[in-house]
Amino acid sequence: MTSHILDSLDTVTRDHPYASAVLAGDFNQLRDASLLSYPLKQVVRLPTRGSAILDKIYTNLQDWYEKPIILPNIARSDHKAVLMTPTIVTKAERGKDIIMTVRSQDSNGKALLAQAINHTDWTPLYQLQTCDEMMNTFYSTLSALIDHCTADRQAT
Repeated sequence: MTSHILDSLDTVTRDHPYASAVLAGDFNQLRDASLLSYPLKQVVRLPTRGSAILDKIYTNLQDWYEKPIILPNIARSDHKAVLMTPTIVTKAERGKDIIMTVRSQDSNGKALLAQAINHTDWTPLYQLQTCDEMMNTFYSTLSALIDHCTADRQAT
């Protein structure tokens, strides 16, 4: 099981190097030395079944979460439930808002843009001599259509 978990983590982090991981479950017999060297940290510190910590959470996001809380058993389980909640980040801690200009994503603007592209006469594009001229003409035509059909708006 450890090998499968590590292979899965390797696959994800190879494609997404900054991926975060939270592994949670009943790790009764799991030898976790290789997980801890991944580096993941096991954050459950209180017993979840009798005097043993069997239900664990391994993560590289420990700073983003409060210490897990151990809750009473659910239904007929002999394991206690583990609750891990995110740390509350206030606006003051987040830092300064950044204002960006983005395009409207409304369906009317998209429909107008599709119609405008469909009705554009592209024949002048094919009469140009160089690839650069074609690309520049295509880009400027498309940019003008986008500017006309979709409005800019401010977002934070």
